[in-house]
Amino acid sequence: MLSSRTKVSSYRSPILEPEEYADRFSSTVTNGFIALEIAIGHKLGLFGSLNEFTSPVSPTELAVSCKLKERYVREWLGCMSAAGFVSISSDDKYFIPEACKPHTESSKLASALLQLAANTSSVLECFKEDGPKGYDYSNQFDTLMWLDDDNQACDSKWIKENLFPVGYKEPDAITNVLDFGCGPGSLTIKLAEYLPNAKVYGVDIDRNSIEKAKENKAKENIPNVEFVLLENDHMDESWTKKFDWITLVDVLHDLPNPNFSISDIKRVLKDDGTVSAIDPCVNSDHKMNQGNQTAAMLYVFSTFVCLPCSMSREPAVGNGVGWGVENRAEFLKSNDLKILGDEHNGLVHFQKA
Repeated sequence: MLSSRTKVSSYRSPILEPEEYADRFSSTVTNGFIALEIAIGHKLGLFGSLNEFTSPVSPTELAVSCKLKERYVREWLGCMSAAGFVSISSDDKYFIPEACKPHTESSKLASALLQLAANTSSVLECFKEDGPKGYDYSNQFDTLMWLDDDNQACDSKWIKENLFPVGYKEPDAITNVLDFGCGPGSLTIKLAEYLPNAKVYGVDIDRNSIEKAKENKAKENIPNVEFVLLENDHMDESWTKKFDWITLVDVLHDLPNPNFSISDIKRVLKDDGTVSAIDPCVNSDHKMNQGNQTAAMLYVFSTFVCLPCSMSREPAVGNGVGWGVENRAEFLKSNDLKILGDEHNGLVHFQKA
C-alpha cells in the first residue's frame, strides 16, 4: 500500500550548492534507468528465482528457471551486476548474497514504473492547455491490479494495527461495513474475514474492478461480502444510516467530486458510525516536503494516476497527492465531520459532528 498512517513530517532541506545539485540530478536520472531494469526483474521473476538458488548460477540456468531467453537474461544480469545488485563468482556465475536477498522485495515497488509508463502519452496530453483535463481508472486496470496486490497481504493483524478505529469501535458491535472505492476487492474480502459476523459491502464506479472483485469473492468463498457497482456516484437510498464503519483506502484524494461523495457517505453512515480514511502522508505546503524523497515518489504516482482521476470529470477538483493531510483535515471539518485523534496522519478516523 502506497499510503501510510505515519504522521507527516517537515523536511525543509536547504538550497543545494550547484555541484551537489548536479550530482543529485544526474544520479536520480541514472537510478531511474536502473529502476526500470529492476522492475523487469521483478515482473519476470528473476529476483525471485535468484533468491531461491543456494549457489551461483549461469545466465543459462537462470533463464531456464524462469522460462526466458538466455541472451536477454544475460543483458539484465549485466545491468544488475554493474549496479551492484547481483554479484559474480570467480567462475563467472551470478548470485545475490544471502543477507541481501530480503532487500530485493522493494523490486515490487519498482514494477509500478511499468504500469505508470503505459500512461505517459495520456498524461502528456493532460498537461497541455488544450488537452483533456484527466482520465479515470477505466483504462488502468493493470494499475488497479498492481495497487490491489498489496491488499492481499492485509491480514487481521494489519487491519487491527493500521485501519480499524481502535478505541472508537468494538468489532463485535459492527454489523454493516462499507469499503468505498474497493477496486478489485482484496481488502474488502480481508475486512469480511476480520469481521465474520458483519456484512461487508464493497462499492466502486469501475465496472472491471467490480467484476474482478466478484471473481475474487467466488474464489475465496467468503459469504459475508457483497460487491456493488456504483452507478451515477450515488449509493442506494435504502442504505441510509446503514453502516457502522466505512473505509476509504487511497480513495478520497482521487475523487473528482469529493463534496458529493462525502455527503453520500455521511448519509449512509449511522449517527454513531465511524469512517476510516487512508491517504498519502504528504504536507499540503510544498515547502514542508522539501527533501522528502518518499513524498517525491508519491507525487509521481499522483501525476500519472491520482491527479488525472481527480480531474477526470466535473467538477474536476484536482486534488491528487498534492492535496495533503492539512487540506484533507480542513475539507472534513467543512463538511461537519469530527476528526478523532491526530488529523495529520495518513490514517484518520472521523464521525458526524
